[in-house]
Amino acid sequence: MGKKYALMLENNEIPSMTLSAVCCRSDQTAAWAKEHLNTDIFRGEDEMYSHGDLFDAVLIVTPHRQHPAMTIRALQEGKHVMCEKPAGILMEDAEKMSSLAEEKNLVLGLMCHQRTFESHRKIKQLLEENTIGEVTRVCMENTTFFRTRKYHASGTWRSSWKGEGGGALINQGYHLIDLWQYLFGVPQSLYACIPFGKGNDFQVDDEATLCMEYPGKMTGTFILSTIEGCGRNMLEIIGTKGRILLDDALHVTLFDQDVREYARNADVSDRAGLQETTVSYPIQGQSQAYQIMLRNFCDAIVHGEPLIAPSREGVGALSIINAAYLSAWTEKKVHLPINMDLYLSYLKKHEEQE
Repeated sequence: MGKKYALMLENNEIPSMTLSAVCCRSDQTAAWAKEHLNTDIFRGEDEMYSHGDLFDAVLIVTPHRQHPAMTIRALQEGKHVMCEKPAGILMEDAEKMSSLAEEKNLVLGLMCHQRTFESHRKIKQLLEENTIGEVTRVCMENTTFFRTRKYHASGTWRSSWKGEGGGALINQGYHLIDLWQYLFGVPQSLYACIPFGKGNDFQVDDEATLCMEYPGKMTGTFILSTIEGCGRNMLEIIGTKGRILLDDALHVTLFDQDVREYARNADVSDRAGLQETTVSYPIQGQSQAYQIMLRNFCDAIVHGEPLIAPSREGVGALSIINAAYLSAWTEKKVHLPINMDLYLSYLKKHEEQE
């Protein structure tokens, strides 16, 4: 992804943003940068920041565990930051990063590009406009991120507690969890069933099922798998006035009345008297998602525009992921926010066993 972003900037795809330098620690990446980029190449952070007058902002595209320290260093150096997802592996790290950015009055964004998808923005709008009434139940299922042994072996840090701080949930699933909390917020409690290493010879997750509870008795089910051959991407949102269903298209079903009123007053014993209409919208691809995120980051710095994915929301996503792992380890329902000392003790135990 670092190479991808560098080429975007090198090719002038982001107005008002210029690639000033790259920092490469491996000889292989440095050789690639020398061949493809016309810019300064540094081999370490200290060397890069010693030339800090060259740049105003940094894009951090490294393994997950390195995000917090690199982000904090950049902010302390007075640089704006766009950090690749996730903010780190711990909720408390995301909190520290966000708080420091606010203290320094610097822009800190997260690369949560699925927020730019037209279908997701439409769903957000429908929910904010209370189109389907009070949301009572949500189900999200995604099995499209199939990953092979070759993928898991593509980096020594991948698919491990020590390197990645988890598996599918904190990697591929982070996009979905971010979208979940973007639309519905953070639950008050959850129970997670995670059969670690179900389809692979590692100890982290390649499948997860989460059951979440919200105030007002709203419930949610989240299903993720990276080991199923038949990919499925579905989001269903049930409200008192209708339903939003995202699968092959975006389908919005509206009732002629609130189902709670209907249930109290109908002179029949089922839904026979409930009228409904459905409108479907085609799903439009978003080939420019990353460019939109980088342009938004630039506009936030230069013009004060709101970020699409501000760092503060990275706290919410990681709080759900940390809670899911803790629930699976303890085989108990957990309440959010969780006890991070307890979480760290379990994480250390699993790192040692790995």
